[in-house]
Amino acid sequence: MKSNIFSIFLVLLLCTLVTGCGLFGKKPEKTAPELLVEGREAFENEKYRRALEAFQRLRDWYPFSQHATEATLRIADAHYALKEYAEAAVVYAEFERLHPNNPETPRAVFQLGMCHFERMDTVDRDQTPAKNALYIFLRLQEDYAGTPYAAQAAEKIQLCRESLAGAELYVASYYFRTKAFVAAKGRVETLLAAYPETPQAEEARFLLKKITKALEKQASP
Repeated sequence: MKSNIFSIFLVLLLCTLVTGCGLFGKKPEKTAPELLVEGREAFENEKYRRALEAFQRLRDWYPFSQHATEATLRIADAHYALKEYAEAAVVYAEFERLHPNNPETPRAVFQLGMCHFERMDTVDRDQTPAKNALYIFLRLQEDYAGTPYAAQAAEKIQLCRESLAGAELYVASYYFRTKAFVAAKGRVETLLAAYPETPQAEEARFLLKKITKALEKQASP
């Protein structure tokens, strides 16, 4: 009796694995090209979550497919479109690491920088995203010089520098208001040395004059 039950179970299991019919009505898996088309169409129609799912299935089910490389990049693109910048950054970095000579790699690196750039905040907040974005964009210009994305990085680099300069100016101004003139001077000098071409530098020079006068007055008997 037990052997008959086991035999029936085995037949049903084989049916599930081989034919794809499944005990619970599971549909046959789509091919890699079908999943690629599905993901592309969903992405073009701004259905980014559906696109992400299609590209992830493609990469999971067919890791050695010729379409897996494109799927990886499009997974990152879908995350980025969904404003899931941390997740997108991980996949863009993975793409560059695995495919350093792929024609799409300069774009992947640019997008990696944009993942940090999009998380930049006001000058009174943590500037780590600006520092990370600046590093990536500078590396893009060095490693992929001559590409259109290296040229696009120039504008982003300047904006990152202005954000960092603004943060230094913000702290220097705070120190000046609280009469911590030595600390304020140090911040202004750092700004002028690191970001002399930024709009914030002009304001910093004006502030430095005020700080110098304050220090002279403080030192006088």
